[in-house]
Amino acid sequence: MPEKFTRLIREYEEPIIRALVDELYNDRRTELPARLSYGQLVNHLPELLEELGHVLDERPGDLEIVEATRRLRTHAQVRFHQGILIDEMARELMILRRVLEDFLWREGANVTQGNLRELREALRRACQFMDEMIAQSLVIYAASSRPPIETRVSSWPPPRRRKTDFTESDTR
Repeated sequence: MPEKFTRLIREYEEPIIRALVDELYNDRRTELPARLSYGQLVNHLPELLEELGHVLDERPGDLEIVEATRRLRTHAQVRFHQGILIDEMARELMILRRVLEDFLWREGANVTQGNLRELREALRRACQFMDEMIAQSLVIYAASSRPPIETRVSSWPPPRRRKTDFTESDTR
């Protein structure tokens, strides 16, 4: 399958990133720009945009989209360790979703050659991808909190074992 969305996203990567940063700086519900450097705000985006391009081109099923977002879990883990609040993490992804939707409506018609069904399907996959990014972020924050918060999916990273967790026979 031709990589038409991947190519489009690569071509417009800088304007997409600029649009996201502008939105983050204008949003008063988050302090991300004040707490993070520009590099920290955007260094994960090329990988995320590349993965999204593949999702749009390959037309995967639900499970493959979940797997694609699992490969991007490090973003949420880094945000957690940077001390970013969970609502700010969600807000960042919600803003990115809006930026991507606007971008696809504006530029996607050219790629789909005016085929609105194909464009609508690409938008649906992009929204599902971003929804899964939010879900993965919630899992990471829940698993990283102490004590861990139970989720329906497996904890990641797995809980650490303490010395008190070992029995006498385990230490021999």
